[in-house]
Amino acid sequence: MLTAPATPLPAYDQAQVDKRFLVELDRLLQAGAFTSYREWGLTLGVNPNYVAAIAAGRYHCNLKLLYDTVRHFPGCDFNYVVFGSAIYARPEPKEAPKRALGRRTKAPIST
Repeated sequence: MLTAPATPLPAYDQAQVDKRFLVELDRLLQAGAFTSYREWGLTLGVNPNYVAAIAAGRYHCNLKLLYDTVRHFPGCDFNYVVFGSAIYARPEPKEAPKRALGRRTKAPIST
């Protein structure tokens, strides 16, 4: 039996998928797709702490989580999360984005 030649994709790496997912969520947050990870979690019906658990390596981005994120927030780049720099010119993240601790407050309006 002949085997098909391998594609130029690198070997699957769950840790990199998790990092790309977190980078993409951070990009969506910064773009205003949702106002907080709490809003994201409530929209998807998952615990908002899931983001911190993925960053800590206790949980992983799975297909359902990614699918639901794209379904509710169409600006999410599914292909970047799955394939990363193998398809896109976006660099691979070295680490998960740093999240601010505590409640977010609106900047005071200056007069």
